[in-house]
Amino acid sequence: MEKPDKTNDLLAKWVSNELSDSELEAFEKSKDYMLYKTILEGTKLLEVPETDREKLFDRIQEDKHKETKVKRLIPNWAYGVAASVALIFGVALFLNQKISYESDFGEQLAVTLPDGSEVLLNAKSKLYYKEQGWGEEQRNVFLNGEGYFIVKKGSTFTVISGEKKVSVLGTQFNVITNSNFFEVSCFEGKVKVESGTSSKIISKGERVRDIDNTLQYDEIKEHNPTWIHGESSFSSIPLSQVIIAIEKQYNVIIKSENIDQKLYYTGAFTHDNLQNALHTVFDAMDIKFIFIDNTTIELSEE
Repeated sequence: MEKPDKTNDLLAKWVSNELSDSELEAFEKSKDYMLYKTILEGTKLLEVPETDREKLFDRIQEDKHKETKVKRLIPNWAYGVAASVALIFGVALFLNQKISYESDFGEQLAVTLPDGSEVLLNAKSKLYYKEQGWGEEQRNVFLNGEGYFIVKKGSTFTVISGEKKVSVLGTQFNVITNSNFFEVSCFEGKVKVESGTSSKIISKGERVRDIDNTLQYDEIKEHNPTWIHGESSFSSIPLSQVIIAIEKQYNVIIKSENIDQKLYYTGAFTHDNLQNALHTVFDAMDIKFIFIDNTTIELSEE
């Protein structure tokens, strides 16, 4: 087996403060020094408390006399490998830090991104972005749920959800991403919508949906999403998505196995009264609902 190169040994000695003055001076002049120094400073937060270090030292002293009787199974160079792996792992963590936001049931959460762009998350939605490099050449955010975006002009701004993407330079739009459903409504400017191998550019007053991998296009009259004003509205949308919206707004579980969830619904429900919301949606669809308990509702055909 080949031994690791001198870099590993150098890193191990540096971490252990065992470099000579000349070696330290040379290392501090290297291009990687500042990055490794940043990582090492961060790992200091993980050091054990002083009392634990004292106990560990006592334990080592008690077992020290055994060293001469035990064959060393780990060669010195292996510690260099361990130090290098730790540093590489630290670099990976440093470069992939995520800033995340998540709204609760029935909650709207306002988020301001580093470039001044704004996002309003609808109930039970999550948004995150990777901090490193964000805003320099591109602005990528990841969404699960629903969000209304007001994007400042700048580098390409992309909303990502699995294989689905929405790309803009500066505009206002709404994105819904749920299981088997993806919808983008444009309220200002233009956006490019990508879903798998399909893509479409839409402008203000236009909407595109992906239902079971099929893109559908239509027009909208609203100037912004109705849900930001306390009402969820729908136009020819699968009933399954309306049910998801009710569950997120009211923190309930709706058992819908006994109805046809592929029926299309057009209408709206408010966010301030669960009974009214249920009657508004399901009475119009000739669907009966009963409460099994305080948070579980079962649907059936009348």
